This record gives sequence, structure tokens and C-alpha cells, in this order.
Amino acid sequence: MGIVTQLFGIGAMVSLFIVYQQKTRKKLIAAKLSADIFWVLHYFCLGGIAGMIPNFIGIFRELIFINRQRRKWADSVIWPVLFILLTWCLGARTFHSLFNILPITASTFVTISLWINDPKLTKIISVPVSLSFFLYDIYVRSYIGMINELISITSILLFFIKERIRRKRKEQR
Repeated sequence: MGIVTQLFGIGAMVSLFIVYQQKTRKKLIAAKLSADIFWVLHYFCLGGIAGMIPNFIGIFRELIFINRQRRKWADSVIWPVLFILLTWCLGARTFHSLFNILPITASTFVTISLWINDPKLTKIISVPVSLSFFLYDIYVRSYIGMINELISITSILLFFIKERIRRKRKEQR
């Protein structure tokens, strides 16, 4: 079971690395959907229910959010509010320690960051999200999760470094 757990974590990690390299909101959300599916399986295998809940809800969140521009019903502000409330309600039912609040709080920020139409701001908001999950991963001993959060932060920084280099090159022309 340990190898399978780690494989799910690796799948999530690869998906999240892809998230931070996307320029369009639709591709960013599609990669996030893939990551959420893997994280649900990973945290379930670890018994990390508080980490599993926001990722499980995230699957449905991404399915709605990816349709925002094509379907009018998916563009209602009710959706992010509903997903945030649902995450907190389910999270409260599984509360065992203060560490359980970390993924629930992180999920709130993820929901907001994915709702806005600014992939750059989504990446910025993802830094404190990654730090919260890093602490939770220490608590549940998700070593692949800890590695993932460090890679995610590195990936975000890499994106901004590449953007800065591109801007400087344009300015020099």
C-alpha cells in the first residue's frame, strides 16, 4: 500500500507542476483537477481525511470552474461560496487537531484563486497555500506531499523568473 500511496502522490505532484506552468486559466484548472484526483487517493491511503476533503471537493469545484466561460450557470458567484462553505462544514466534522484547519484554510484560498480570472494572481495565492499544505504534510507524514509543496513553490518562482526574463527581452528590443 505504501508504494501505491506514493505513486498517487507523484501523480499529484506532476499535475501540480504542470498547473504552475500554464498561461491560460482553462489549462491551469484542468491540471488542478488532475492533481485533486491524485491527492484524494494519496491522502485517503494515508488516513489524512482533513487533506482529502478539500481535494475531493476540489474535483467538483474544478469541473464547475472550467465551464465558467462556456456555461452561464457555472459563472454564478454562488459556486465559490458553496465550495468554501462545504469544505469548512466537512472539515469541522473531521476536526481532531489544529493541523486539520490547514488544508481547509488552504482550500478556501485555492477556491478564490481559481475563481478569479488572473492566472498570475492564482500563482501568487498558491504560495501560502503550499506552505499550509507543507505543514499538514509534516503532520500526516506525507513525504511526497512535503516534496511536492517545495517543488510547487519552486515552480511558481520559475514561472515568475521566466516572465521577468521575457519582459526584459521585450524592453531591450
